[in-house]
Amino acid sequence: MLKERDLERSSTLIITLWVLGFLTILVVNLGFMVRSQLQFADHLQDRLKMYCLARAGIERAIVELYADEDRGNDALNEPWANKEEFFKDLPLGDGFITVSYKLGSQEGQEEITLYGAMDESSKIDINNAPVEILITLLERIGLVGKEDAIDIARAIMDWRDQDVVVWPGGAENEYYQGLSSPYECKNGKFQIAEELLLVKGMTPEVFSEIKGIITVYGTERVNINTASWDCLYALGLNSSLCERIIKFRQGSDELAGTEDDFVFNYPTELLNIGPLFTEESIQINSLISRNMLTAKSNIFRVSSLGQLKNERGVRSREIICVLKRQADKGAKILYWHEN
Repeated sequence: MLKERDLERSSTLIITLWVLGFLTILVVNLGFMVRSQLQFADHLQDRLKMYCLARAGIERAIVELYADEDRGNDALNEPWANKEEFFKDLPLGDGFITVSYKLGSQEGQEEITLYGAMDESSKIDINNAPVEILITLLERIGLVGKEDAIDIARAIMDWRDQDVVVWPGGAENEYYQGLSSPYECKNGKFQIAEELLLVKGMTPEVFSEIKGIITVYGTERVNINTASWDCLYALGLNSSLCERIIKFRQGSDELAGTEDDFVFNYPTELLNIGPLFTEESIQINSLISRNMLTAKSNIFRVSSLGQLKNERGVRSREIICVLKRQADKGAKILYWHEN
């Protein structure tokens, strides 16, 4: 009888231990689940905060752009284009906002970082540039020869025009349909710059060299107050003339985006930067006669970085948008991308 009671007690103890073990495992697993859910919730909360920070940077840039809309020109020395107090490591809540961009430079020199919105009219619009400008753009990067530059430029013209007539050296639907992975010729405007990679003759190497000085957002003319050295050079001005224009623009401190910058009101004022060789005057007049130059802009690119610093480390989220400044209508978003 005693043995039976001992056996019952032993069995009860074993069952109790098994139940406790099971409950322990359950509690531990539940703890892991709750912890992971809390971490996930924290992650989502941080992403939302970073998004709001980046979005606030976009709105800050829009405010500055509209504060300047009535001026007759747009230049790098204006608050929307370069103002560290407004756009560099701007504290907000438990995070920071930075709105910045790179200003292209002469080959062999470092790019300059400016804080604010980037003028999209500081680039060459591949949807509107004439074939001669496209040829110069491609030839001057140094990766393709004259003949190849001509063929690629003409293929770009075929891609964006709405007819089926093939430019000499270019390509229409017949060429693209004959590829191993066929596709149709666009016969319409480029919607993103990367679409260039579909054009006959275009390579990733060539695209990588020109992507920083081209746009697809209908700027049509290049702003001489904001264009970088490499953009001016790609337009067909010689190296020395490009350097003189940039230095003339920078003023006495030789820095871009500062108060003493010289601002052009009209493209013809390029002829007043000092003594010019006959060839240089011809180059400037050629761009003016083609209506390739302007001194004012309405389309801008804003790259806003929202950065969060807390016990979980430093993390960031970026929003890149292209917007059109419209009088009395608010900003029209042409492009929006979140990283």
